[in-house]
Amino acid sequence: MAVLASGEGTNFQAIVDHIKLGILRNVDLNLLIYDRTEAKVAERAKREGIEAYLLNIKDREEFDRELLKILKSRDIELVALAGFLRILGEEVIREYKWKIMNIHPSLLPSFGGKGMYGLKVHKNVLLSGVKVTGCTVHYVDVAVDAGPIILQKAVNIDEEIYQVFSQNPDLAVEILAKKVLKFEHRLYPKALQLHVDKRIKVESLNFEGKEINFVRIDYSNNWEKEWEERQKKYG
Repeated sequence: MAVLASGEGTNFQAIVDHIKLGILRNVDLNLLIYDRTEAKVAERAKREGIEAYLLNIKDREEFDRELLKILKSRDIELVALAGFLRILGEEVIREYKWKIMNIHPSLLPSFGGKGMYGLKVHKNVLLSGVKVTGCTVHYVDVAVDAGPIILQKAVNIDEEIYQVFSQNPDLAVEILAKKVLKFEHRLYPKALQLHVDKRIKVESLNFEGKEINFVRIDYSNNWEKEWEERQKKYG
């Protein structure tokens, strides 16, 4: 498995910690690919003894070709995007169809799409006045943030956050981001385990001439109960 990231790398760290604690099983995370020299996630990978590969080619097609070359050379079977700010090309997505996951800090399809990432998402959430936000893990498809949804977690927005927002918008955005991030750290490893355990099935249907892809999850044999019990070790 490989993780692609561009920034701080807290979701990368959460995945690593779940593996180290024996919560996330049968996963060999042996490669981090990052695209910005200043990305702190590289330091996390090096501390954990995981190869950190800097890939910062500007040309999109060349980037995708090199990315595929790296993934293939290391026999990568599953890719997790964790705060990765580049849009992958169709060739990569086709080659790894339903084998690339992403986590987004909202309840997709709301507050998703091109240009919606990081604190921008939380700012737009607060500007909308919604009472509930959350995070979403989905498979990556050609359209940005539009692949089949695997898991979602709703997060209530307290009135206190809106009170702060009226006085100090930037602080409120940071408070909300931290609140949602805690749930991201628990949700992403669960989705990865479901994939590794072959519990996810992507199905398609045709609705008014448009193909819709959606996910079915098999929670039989107490899968979720056992996962929740294991995840208690994460805190």
